[in-house]
Amino acid sequence: MLSKHKLVLLVLFLILGLSGCQKLSQSSLTVAGSTAAQPIIEAAAAQMRQSDPHFYINVQGGGSGTGLSQVAEGTIDIGTSDVFASQKSNIDQKKLIDYKIAVTGITLIINPQAQVHNLTKQEVKAIFTGKLTNWHQVGGKNLSIIIINRAAGSGTRLNFEKLALSGKSSLIAQEQSSSLTAYQTVKDTPGAISYVAFPDAKAGVIKPKIDGVSPNEHNVLTNRWKLWSYEHLYTRKRVNSQTKIFLKYLTSPSINKLLKKFGFIPISSMQVVRNQQGKVNYLK
Repeated sequence: MLSKHKLVLLVLFLILGLSGCQKLSQSSLTVAGSTAAQPIIEAAAAQMRQSDPHFYINVQGGGSGTGLSQVAEGTIDIGTSDVFASQKSNIDQKKLIDYKIAVTGITLIINPQAQVHNLTKQEVKAIFTGKLTNWHQVGGKNLSIIIINRAAGSGTRLNFEKLALSGKSSLIAQEQSSSLTAYQTVKDTPGAISYVAFPDAKAGVIKPKIDGVSPNEHNVLTNRWKLWSYEHLYTRKRVNSQTKIFLKYLTSPSINKLLKKFGFIPISSMQVVRNQQGKVNYLK
């Protein structure tokens, strides 16, 4: 038989243990969606865990479409997206709140064997719609053009088709689930071309100019380089306290240093704004 003193200690231990589990459960949230935004969200989540080890944030990719549909359904807490919710079908944007945390440029990437460093916008359209099929047609090597697309749910793909192809769909071709795998495929495949967010355009590929304009941060700030998108965080209108805490951090000026480290552009640095219809206005 347990003594009265030991029985009291056992009951206290069980109560404290259960309350500890409840705290851990209450301090968890799930973020999913844009693979372009995933590295910055993971880094921010790691910083939050350093300040509070019980604050667990499950960060997933899946693409912007996945993030939007899952947050709209209420199966995740935050959906990350490279596109406005209104650009996706079957998403009721009235149920969601949009937090823009950053801007990212989108660049073409070409395998170096093509030896093409400049394209016109018309040539880009002709390549991705199948009218041009060999790099020698645009001043490069006699090498077949191999298109590498992002998957259909990708926000990067939707923005690329809207901004670079004037809303036309890219030719049906090989698809990659993330910007990083698209980059690696282009790097390893002679004649390949794709499009990725600036942070994922690493060494070993050509980042061509379009109509003589270089894909860099300075040109994005002024909209000279027109291939760019917002990184959105979407939530439902009612969120739990942990989501509020994480959102407060992600939308505060303190996140800017982390954004720059990962190659994103803080919203406050932009000299233009773009609405969901695509209209650009210059800030005074």
